[in-house]
Amino acid sequence: MTKTIALNSLTLAIFTMAISPSTVMATNSSFIEPPMVSIPAGSFYMGSDRGQENERPVRKVSVPAFQMGKYEVTVAEFKKFIADTGYEMPNNCYQYVLGGPNQELASWNDTIYNFSDNHPVVCLPQKAAADYAKWLSKKTGNDYRLPTEAQWEYTLRAGTATRHFYGEERDSGKSCQYANISDWYAADMSAKIFTGASVRDIESCSDNEATLATVGLYQANPFGVHDMIGNVMEYLADCYVDNYNDAPTDGSAVTTTDCNTHVVRGGSWHWYPWHSSERSSIGSDFLGALEGFRLVLDTGGKVLPSQTGSKKFVKQLRIAQNKIKAQHKQNAAYPNKPSGLKVISANKNQVTLSWNNSNEKILSGYKVYRQDPITNEKVTLANNIDKASFVDNSPLTHNARYSVVALNGKTESQSSDIIDSAFTTLHNLPVKIQGEAFIYANNAQVRDSVQEPKHDKVFASLGESEAAYQIQVANSGTFTIDARVYHAGDEQEFELWLGDQKVATPSVSGDSGWKTVTNITIQLPQGNHTLIVKGKKPMFAVNWLDVKAI
Repeated sequence: MTKTIALNSLTLAIFTMAISPSTVMATNSSFIEPPMVSIPAGSFYMGSDRGQENERPVRKVSVPAFQMGKYEVTVAEFKKFIADTGYEMPNNCYQYVLGGPNQELASWNDTIYNFSDNHPVVCLPQKAAADYAKWLSKKTGNDYRLPTEAQWEYTLRAGTATRHFYGEERDSGKSCQYANISDWYAADMSAKIFTGASVRDIESCSDNEATLATVGLYQANPFGVHDMIGNVMEYLADCYVDNYNDAPTDGSAVTTTDCNTHVVRGGSWHWYPWHSSERSSIGSDFLGALEGFRLVLDTGGKVLPSQTGSKKFVKQLRIAQNKIKAQHKQNAAYPNKPSGLKVISANKNQVTLSWNNSNEKILSGYKVYRQDPITNEKVTLANNIDKASFVDNSPLTHNARYSVVALNGKTESQSSDIIDSAFTTLHNLPVKIQGEAFIYANNAQVRDSVQEPKHDKVFASLGESEAAYQIQVANSGTFTIDARVYHAGDEQEFELWLGDQKVATPSVSGDSGWKTVTNITIQLPQGNHTLIVKGKKPMFAVNWLDVKAI
């Protein structure tokens, strides 16, 4: 990743001096002065050689002292802006990021995430965030702005040079101490909040929030700033370009002549924790419920005391935070997910499973699930068993998928890795092979499509994994395969293997979605063989393979 260095010792503390910024304190109820954290001047290496192409090249950036918003801007603060100015806000916000109900467009003040005035404001464009900063500057006499990308990453890193400010990738389980991210609590609870919702990214920890959270609930970073990863992605001042070639090294923003896309940073409650250099972009014409913002206060490079903010706002926020933290403590702890699940033996009469036993004090037992990949139906085979093994005495006649969760009363852990019974389904060619009718597909999932016909909605989501199919060839010869596959857009390849031999590398292109790749030609010898499909991109999936003899 990045060839980074730690900041000098002066940057490892937040200075306070006897000089204050010109502050109009919150006796005026028409605005709220935000709490700000004093960020000292310093230099750091911005970007990452371990990240995406848009995080390169790594360069040394020197940042003058400034102040960063302690929290993301809340609904309460933004309400003051709207009430005072009558600012016209759009109402075409895509709010259902988890799926579920039919998409209903919303505006900033009527989203499904308007849980309280203490939550971050969302469903606003970058321009509205910038205009809010200008308005607050005029009201207070202070120079508020959106952060530059350099100021933002410098603040997040806070003198660290690791993948995350709390450690390397192996430490990502710590993220729930610092952020509201897509975790096991979100996976467990989101479907209960939004019918049909599913969480794609699941971190192996619990932050006790399912979607958007009140600001400041979690530990601050070393500079004392909260929620810089997770909760909402944050709009920045910079125009987005896909690399750091010729980017400023003085902490200023990137500008372009035609700026219709801006940088967003920090991930959200919907994603894994983003690493310190990770970045993305949002176009000016898109409005979603994952984006918010925080402010910086320009101090002219002077190190000034941190601004405490409007007293009434800070007091009310602290009361709300403490109440929610108390509720978090009442939530049952999640046990660790079981590991080491394996099939000890499998035949038509019984399948024997075992896994590693846990010594956790909160463990009350295990639950065993079986999924039929052909129908994508999942059933509970055993509940609250007290040993780390199980025998399925009524197995499916074809391949079945087993998983295990640990229990703390009714609270379930994250699922173990899925294991296939590997019962053979023999496909006599020529035949149309369903993507889910595999012998095994390690690290792959079986899902239902919302785009394919109801009679053929079940598919195998392989990503960069593989699925194996047992085929029988009566007569050797040339065969063609039409493959119904899903891809994420642009051109990508996948692979067909016959045992250890790669026999074809088809490609699929065009807009993202389901595509039928036709006339893939391969030679097949007589006999029984294992046909393997391997994905090469994260969003690759297979609905069916139609194999025909020529």
